[in-house]
Order: sequence, then structure tokens, then C-alpha cells
Amino acid sequence: MKALRFHQYGGPEVLQIDDVPIPEPGTGEVLVRVSGSGVNPVDWKLREGHLKDYWPLQLPAIVSREFSGTIERLGDGVSGFSVGDEIYGIADGSCADYLVAKVGDFALKPPSMDLPDSGGVPLAAMTAYQGLFDHGGIQAGQKVLIHAATGGVGSFAVQMAKWAGATVYGTASANRLDSIADFGVDVPIDYKAQRFEEVAKDVDLVLDTVGGETAERSLASLKSGGVLVSTVGAEPKRDGVRSVSFMMKPSHDQLSKISDLIQDLKVRPVIDAVVPLIRAIEAQKESQTGHIMGKLVVDVRR
Repeated sequence: MKALRFHQYGGPEVLQIDDVPIPEPGTGEVLVRVSGSGVNPVDWKLREGHLKDYWPLQLPAIVSREFSGTIERLGDGVSGFSVGDEIYGIADGSCADYLVAKVGDFALKPPSMDLPDSGGVPLAAMTAYQGLFDHGGIQAGQKVLIHAATGGVGSFAVQMAKWAGATVYGTASANRLDSIADFGVDVPIDYKAQRFEEVAKDVDLVLDTVGGETAERSLASLKSGGVLVSTVGAEPKRDGVRSVSFMMKPSHDQLSKISDLIQDLKVRPVIDAVVPLIRAIEAQKESQTGHIMGKLVVDVRR
């Protein structure tokens, strides 16, 4: 099978499309013929070795972690799914013709979505869901600030926060303020022209996917008792508020809930582009610029 791999840590130049054996599903796993492979910032952070101290990889490694596809074979002990089911979820090495996925890490994809497109949903959508609900404890009537509201996580988080009944502040560049308003942002903020902490005041929850100075300044936006939730390891301190960082954990139940939200039109995935496998390296480069609207997806069957 074809797979996008890197044999050493480094920039996009270390990526190459290789021929590798089709994996075998073990107990509690399924073999998936991949359709869509989502591109995420964690891909280049892993490839460049920024996370290797606590997330070491066995090289050569196949790129990407989220997928959509069709179940080709069931491993021992698998029930509740059938060969031919169209699923989406989390599995290491998703930018390949085939992968093995663990039961509990995937669910049936939303019926209304094209199979390749749904490969861009699981990682970003579950990150947004867990950040807002599991770690942020979002409640109806609260005020929420979401940074990078046009990004993969941000675009899902805006819509989920609105569904939860919150008033949403969102940051983006000037040319994308109309877009985040369409996603559901009540107060769009041009982060280059405005100090977001002077606009978003006394908020209950900040979801930060940026880190650094953005995380530090976000403390000023929080009311007493508020919480800053970070996906990038930022936990700045201020008396009277809480900071927490987390990494997304795959959940069949949450993926099923996200499928329902998409099917019920409560959440609309934002897909920037779907590209063929031959353009996968280009997609990885583009993702690293940080200027994607929503998600990039590689259609490995094209």
C-alpha cells in the first residue's frame, strides 16, 4: 500500500510516499481502507521532533492521526460493527491506503457527510468538545473566548459553544471576521488591530490553541472563577482563575455525539480543501503556515 512517511525528524523535505505492507488487525481492532486523512498542526510538530521527549515515534513513521474509511476486516473480539461500515476516528498513521484502528477510537461517520470529508472531523471536533465540556465545564449563558476561530479546532468550538447556549467572542484576522460571524461568533475580534482582552472582558472560559503571549494575555479576559483551557501546554497563572492544558483522548461516545450534531445541522464542518495523496506533502506544508480555514483533508483514494 501507499503511505506518506518520514524516516527521520525534520521539515517537509523528509516526507515521502512509500510502499509498505498492509497492517494486520489484532484483537479489538479493525482493518480500515482509508478514504480521508485529516491534516493537523500536531502532524508537523511530531515530524519535527518537538514532542519526541514524551511522544517518541518509531521511525519510519506514517503521518497523521485522524481518518475516515470503510471497515475491510474485523479483528478477534470485535462486535457492533460490520465489514463495509463507513467510520471515522483516531488512529496513528492515517495518511495511507490502510490502517488498523482500535474499537473505542472510532464511530460511524455522519451519514450526511461525504466519506473523504469526514476524515477531517474527529481530531479537531473532539479537541473542541473536550476543551469546552470536559475541561471548561461550559454552561448556557456564559461568555466564551475562542482563539483562532477559523482554525480546525476553533471553527468546531465556536459552533459547539453556540449550541451550548454561550455568548461567543472569537479572534481572527481582519479578512476572516465575516467568516467567523457566519460560524456563530457574536463578537468577532481582529487580533492584529485590537487587544482582544480589551474587548472580551469578564469571560467565563477561554479556549486557547495558540499559546505564548496569547495565553498570558487571556488571563486578563477571565472573570474571577473563570478557566483558561489550552491545547498547547500553556498554563499561565493568575489568582482567582484556573488554567488547564490537555491532549485529546479518542472517544467512541463523543464521536457518536458529534455525528448527531452534524446530522442535526447544529455543527457544520469547515473543510478548506480535499487533495489527492500525490499532494499530501503540499498539504502538510500549507497546514504549517497556520492560515487554513477549517481543515485540510487528503483523499488517499484519489
